[in-house]
Order: sequence, then C-alpha cells, then structure tokens
Amino acid sequence: MNKIIEIIAMAVGGLSLFLVAFVGFASMSGRDVSQVALIGRLFPAPAPAGEPAEGGEASGAQPDDEGERATTLSDSAVVEASLGVLSAWTLPSPYSTSELRVLSEEIKQKRVELEERELALGRRERAVGEDELELEERMKTLEELRAHLETLQAELSDRQQELARQEASLESGKDARWAQVALVIGGIEDPAAAAKKLQEFPAEDAAKILRSLGDDERASEILNQVEPARWKSYVDAYTFEKARTGKKK
Repeated sequence: MNKIIEIIAMAVGGLSLFLVAFVGFASMSGRDVSQVALIGRLFPAPAPAGEPAEGGEASGAQPDDEGERATTLSDSAVVEASLGVLSAWTLPSPYSTSELRVLSEEIKQKRVELEERELALGRRERAVGEDELELEERMKTLEELRAHLETLQAELSDRQQELARQEASLESGKDARWAQVALVIGGIEDPAAAAKKLQEFPAEDAAKILRSLGDDERASEILNQVEPARWKSYVDAYTFEKARTGKKK
C-alpha cells in the first residue's frame, strides 16, 4: 500500500513540475496562456482593447496614464512584471540596477587607469632602453679611449727605454773619454804636475777624471796638490761624483 502511495505522489509531483515548466515556456514564447490547450481554461482571457475587464467596471485611466504609471515603476517591479509566471522560479539579484551601474563605472575607470599605467610603463621601458643604449655607447667609447691610452703608454715606455739606452750609451762614451784622460793624468808620477794638468778641466769634469782612476788614494794625492783657491770646489765635485756613481751602482 505504501509503495502505491509513493508512486502516486511521484507521478503527481512530476506532472506538477511538467505543468509549471510548460506554463513557463509558454509565457516566455509570448503566446496567450489562455489559448494554450489543456491549461488555457485555468487562465482568464484578457479583455479586449477599450473594454472593461470581465467582472469589473470600466477604468477611466487613459493610455497616457498607463505609460506614466509604467515609467514610475521601479527596476525590480519592471523585471518582475516581465517575468510573469517565471518570477516564482527566479532568484533576486544581489545588486540593484543603480549599484550595477556604479560598479560598471568603477570598472571602466579602473580600466582607464590600467591603460594609462600601461602607457606610462611603456614609456619608462622605452626610456630605460634608450638609457641602456646610451650607456653601451659610452662604455664603447671609454673602452676605445682605454685602448688608445694603453697604446700611448706603451709607446711612451718604449721611448723612455730608448732614451735611457741613449743616455747610457752617451754616458758610457763620456766615461770612456774620461777614462782615457785619467789614464794620461794618472800616468804622471809627480802629484803636483798631475794636479796642474787636472786643473785645466772644470771641477765637475776633473771629478769624473779622478773617479775614472779607480784609486781613491791616488786621487787624494792629486787633489792635495790643487791650488788652495780651487781645492774646495774640486773636493766637493769629487765627493758628489763618488756619491752619484755609488747610488747608480
């Protein structure tokens, strides 16, 4: 018995659901529900235009009054009136039309701001790219200058070495000349005669001649025979020459 009741209840529920869906689709199609077969009798036929509805008095409202009343309806009332029978199956919107309009404006504003930021970022990226290119050009120029300076330094070092060789060669030529003069003066046995011959040269040259002797004792003997007026300058020059050659060694 319970099984039969359950089957009957399921059949009634399914039929009710079918009727509700059928009525909903018929309403959405724009057809007059009162003209639909089987269920048309459940809905009263609409009154003809210009005549009062059945069971009621003629309304004194004019079409203009109805249009004005329609314009005064709220957005939710218009939506509800348009849905008709399906309004029972619809869920209320969490936002009103005005709130949706505000949200739409905010979205548009955010989109504009994002586009402006994108343009600004694009300009910054281009500026950064230009700065990078400029830095690369400067680095290239600095690298070329560095290479040029290294070349100049190498050339200068070569010239300095060449000058040093020339000076050394010149110095060695002078030393050879002073060595020959020293050989002549050193060969004079009499210190006084050797000093007299030495005084024919300036003090600086005389000091180089004495240094070329290579014998400090013989150089001292010759210096002691130099005239007293010139003795100090010759001794100072010889001392300086010995110090100079000592540092060079």
